[in-house]
Amino acid sequence: MQTLAFAGGCNRCCWQAGLLTHLQAQGLQLPAQLVGTSAGAAIAASLLTGSTMTALKACQKFYAANAQLLDWRGLKRLQLNFAHQTVYPAWLAAFVHEGNFKTLQTAPSQLLVAVTRPAKALGLMGSVAAGSLAYLIDKKLFHNIHPALPRFLGLRQAFFALRDCATVQEAQAILRAAAAAPPFMSGVRLQGQWAFDGGYTDNAPIPAQTPQEKSTTLVLLTRHYPDKPALFKADGRTYWQPSRKVPVSTWDCRPGTTVEDAFALGQKDARLALAKVLVC
Repeated sequence: MQTLAFAGGCNRCCWQAGLLTHLQAQGLQLPAQLVGTSAGAAIAASLLTGSTMTALKACQKFYAANAQLLDWRGLKRLQLNFAHQTVYPAWLAAFVHEGNFKTLQTAPSQLLVAVTRPAKALGLMGSVAAGSLAYLIDKKLFHNIHPALPRFLGLRQAFFALRDCATVQEAQAILRAAAAAPPFMSGVRLQGQWAFDGGYTDNAPIPAQTPQEKSTTLVLLTRHYPDKPALFKADGRTYWQPSRKVPVSTWDCRPGTTVEDAFALGQKDARLALAKVLVC
């Protein structure tokens, strides 16, 4: 395996954290290239800094202290103040910070973070609306892992290498942009252009690949496809999906959000996969 891709999915990405921490405990080494978007990119960053359990505990801590999703007082000023706008940056800072930024820069694995660039003809909010519509159409009708409609509408995906960041603030901004799904979180300006959640273009982002590169790529999904096995092949790549629907609300960030259950399912799926390998 040369490339490991982390699909987005907000709280569902705790499944990836559980899966990888168990595999690493059994001796798995991360490949040369990691790719991710949304919270999947954040989980990948936590693996590179050795702080995945810190990320999980911080998530539980911030959720336990957050009573509501929306600050209704903002409506008086025609503002939607979702808790994610403060909770998510604080969560990132818990495991990507000055104390481990050098580790992130010098890690053997390179992490590419995918963000969405707006369609030139639609602007930021028009692109968010178009991306949301494309997502719903694909989810209800086509069930594609890598949808084509967002690109047809002009949305573009850009990749940023975290090891190239000069400061930890720059790295945090890229990770924040990769998960910026309006109205929950506002878009972020990167290199003078708007960027928002990479999942609006492709929730399982991968740069252009040759057939050889595809054959050495593993994609960790967070959405469960009932008609497919846990491990399956598609377009020359290998995909690993949760064994069932991940037991957590995707966007909730209040007390009672079961991120630990998503993590536990990841650990269970890793154990099942390893047991199957030993039996075979």
